[in-house]
Amino acid sequence: MNYKITYHKPNNQYILIEAEIDVKGKKTLEICLPAWRPGRYELGNFAKNIHGFSVFDEKGKKVHFEKTTKDTWLVELTKTAAIKVRYSYFAADLNAGSTFMNDQQLYVNPVNCLVYVKDQLDKACKLTLDIPENFKLACGARHKNNVITTASFHELADSPFIASASLQTKSYTTKGILFHLWFQGECKPAWEKILPDFQKFTNSQIDKYGAFPTSEYHFLFQILPYPAYHGVEHLTSTVLALGPGYEIMKDGYDDLLGVCSHELYHAWNIKSIRPAEMFPYDYSKENYSRLGYVCEGVTTYMGDLFLAEAGVRDFTWYKKELEKLLQKHFDNFGRFNYSVAESGFDTWLDGYVPGAPNRKVSIYNEGSLLAFVTDMKIRKASNNKNSLHDVMRVLYERYALKKKGYTEADYQKVVEEFTGAKAGDLFKNYFYGVHSFESILVEAFETTGLTLKMAPNPLYSQAILGVKTVLTGDKTIVKQISPGSTADLGKVILEDEIIAVNGYRVTGNLDKWVEYYKDSQIELTVSRAGRILTLLCPHTNKSYFPVYAVIKVKAPSNLEKRIFKKWCGADWDKTN
Repeated sequence: MNYKITYHKPNNQYILIEAEIDVKGKKTLEICLPAWRPGRYELGNFAKNIHGFSVFDEKGKKVHFEKTTKDTWLVELTKTAAIKVRYSYFAADLNAGSTFMNDQQLYVNPVNCLVYVKDQLDKACKLTLDIPENFKLACGARHKNNVITTASFHELADSPFIASASLQTKSYTTKGILFHLWFQGECKPAWEKILPDFQKFTNSQIDKYGAFPTSEYHFLFQILPYPAYHGVEHLTSTVLALGPGYEIMKDGYDDLLGVCSHELYHAWNIKSIRPAEMFPYDYSKENYSRLGYVCEGVTTYMGDLFLAEAGVRDFTWYKKELEKLLQKHFDNFGRFNYSVAESGFDTWLDGYVPGAPNRKVSIYNEGSLLAFVTDMKIRKASNNKNSLHDVMRVLYERYALKKKGYTEADYQKVVEEFTGAKAGDLFKNYFYGVHSFESILVEAFETTGLTLKMAPNPLYSQAILGVKTVLTGDKTIVKQISPGSTADLGKVILEDEIIAVNGYRVTGNLDKWVEYYKDSQIELTVSRAGRILTLLCPHTNKSYFPVYAVIKVKAPSNLEKRIFKKWCGADWDKTN
């Protein structure tokens, strides 16, 4: 299939697209647009951005077609060897997985906007770009003179690009692989610290797998003038949307490192090591899988771990990242209802929004904690010889390099090869069940000479009332309620605005008033959908939303110290 994208009238943000398709021997042809993009497991319904869809034969004569679903068109063919499909795509969203055009750039994720024919997915593709002469082109696919060529539609769909006159770029080489960094947007890259840091974690990741899936790789940065944090993985590249630009090399630098390490690890895990349900991708519908705890959970765990293991960040930083995961886990009451495997299956329903309260968990968060637990079981069972790195390397060699997907049973089997024992109960109770993680987390941390410490929440509204709130302007809005808590018993509901405590106006000082009345009866005045209500919240003499910390044990064994050192790259005796 041959395509052409034209940068035209960027102010209207409609990209002009033409697709030439071979139709020899066909009487009808179904033309499709992807309904989702790999890397985000929810329907994108990109067809909502299509404008002016039309079909022409070789002589330029219009060909009749009928739209049969939201993103498929059935074309009735005459005696023609090829057809041209023309349409515009509205490109006004700018994130790590979108398509966007303005007066500064043309940024395209082909999976958003290029049509395809199902029986031609494995055929070679050519994409010609009609762009200004002064535009540079950043893309992981082969390209020359603004023409991108790929071996298949799958490869083209997985090859985002940025075309712009203002791209800033540098490169580095590690293990014989060439890596490029491209920055689009207002920022001042501190190359003197970026390049050595990227070299370290890149080198460490390649070492663990023993090979890299491609000969080149591109980090494509969209730097925005407002807060942003988003990354999308591809085989030969990743797109990172970060902001604001003035913070990227300052307070935002840790976020930049974290998301880049995470997305680079995806080059192996999900772009190469892929669940059988997604091998190959079906762009027309949901690709259900329960393996999100590997695809995203292991990647989240490894992304941060490699920054510590490679010496890019110290253990103090890594410990804080672990504590964030722990806090999110224990503050999510969906863990009592839905397993991480079930939640992975349901990412297609509500995986990227809070969803119904206390319904599900996160494949990123809980998946990462289970990856840590699995890692520690392997390190302990092998006397610190093996780790979860070995499991992932075997999956890469056994499945990815042989061009096939792995199953849930395959993953468990490889884990058991390195634990030296059956892991059925671990998977049944924690990956596929809703058993409390606390005991297995304590055991895992103690394997490294660490343990968990629980303390009361210093915020009185959370500890006493059992609510989490956000301040929106001058309004205190309830966003989470601990089941059975003081607020729950008082019949507080989500999105209530707390106006007063015991008759005293709340103006961003809810914690102060709750602290003041901590030993007294608490009466809340709330605004709920236009009604003013008074709610009596009975004390339960319990503390809610406790805070979790990772601390050192008093007397670790030599094995625990050795595991700690090999795990995170730090000396147990020299860490706080």
